[in-house]
Amino acid sequence: MDVRAEARRVASIATVFIWVGWLMVVYAITAGVLWWIDLSSRQSLNFLEALGLSLDVVAGPLFLALIVAGLGHFARLFALYMADRAVA
Repeated sequence: MDVRAEARRVASIATVFIWVGWLMVVYAITAGVLWWIDLSSRQSLNFLEALGLSLDVVAGPLFLALIVAGLGHFARLFALYMADRAVA
């Protein structure tokens, strides 16, 4: 089995994880900001209450998105390490 070909395959899959993870981060932050603007414009909530509610809702998806992106970065580093060991 060619280790370099497998490392290349892992790196390409990891690249997808990185893109999806960072796009999810951008989406979560954008959704949180828009929801915070919507909540702060209401009369029943003040500035800090709206910020707390929007941060509470955005924290979970943001954390999961960062885990996905981190997993992709780790897999790319692992593929680079395995390809380097196959050459040596």
